[in-house]
Amino acid sequence: MVVVIAGPSAGSLDVARGIADHLEAELVESYSKIFPDGETYVRVEAEPGDRAIVVQTMSRPQDTSFVQALLLADALLGLGFQEITLVAPYTAYARQDKRFLRGEPVSIAVVLRSLGLAGYKSFYTVEIHKEESLAAFPGKAASISPFLYMAREVGLDNSYIYLAPDVGALRRVESLARSLGARYDYLVKRRDRITGEITIETKHLDVKGEKVVIVDDIISTGGTVSRAAKLLLEQGASQVEVLVAHAVLAGNAVEKLRSAGVKRVYAGNTLPPVRDDLVSYIDLSPLIAEKLRSEIVGVQS
Repeated sequence: MVVVIAGPSAGSLDVARGIADHLEAELVESYSKIFPDGETYVRVEAEPGDRAIVVQTMSRPQDTSFVQALLLADALLGLGFQEITLVAPYTAYARQDKRFLRGEPVSIAVVLRSLGLAGYKSFYTVEIHKEESLAAFPGKAASISPFLYMAREVGLDNSYIYLAPDVGALRRVESLARSLGARYDYLVKRRDRITGEITIETKHLDVKGEKVVIVDDIISTGGTVSRAAKLLLEQGASQVEVLVAHAVLAGNAVEKLRSAGVKRVYAGNTLPPVRDDLVSYIDLSPLIAEKLRSEIVGVQS
């Protein structure tokens, strides 16, 4: 028997409900509160079974969401579950994937090791910043790429040019564009050594008169994407849209994007939605459920 546990973090319940529906599994909601001293408490009321799938996205406050995930694992072990899987649609700390400066931690490695030590046997997330980071998890771990699924859901096709915001993000754009039979490129950022002015240009393709989609794993403050969109429109692009797995959209990110001329942001529902007509959310629970169905023993169609 498989039970899907909806974690208490904001944004988890809707994804958990979708996964449970697609797997025809029981859905159980968890309970959490914060004690007056700031400590976190969780409780799950579920009948023990063979496998529990915890859906807990690491939305803000990320530290609390992470601790809740750790505590949920022990709660389920205490109930007698033998195999516990964590689905974290958004994984916090993923961008700190190396020691950029002396004395820094590799934060994502700490997070993943801790989840394994807490009792999770397998770990699934959506479009982690660097897939190599998953090696730190002491069990089966996978990052689910959502972009082809998302593009098909909203009708993006090979009439668009797909752009990575930098060469480091090229692999995800290349994979998507090749699947669609579309053109793709990446943006190059240059800084004038005298004036300090930053320019962003495409590496190979001319965007004049073209519909452009910028593809990335995450939009946080919106600075990079808004600057890129503005320059692409100045170079003659007919429109600029954005396809992103995780829409953090901190601060005034949405207004930055709108002011830059972005027509639409398409985002996965890995985080709580921002209520703005610029952003359209795509339910990724069917995609996640099919990955779980194909890879986890005991989940059958």
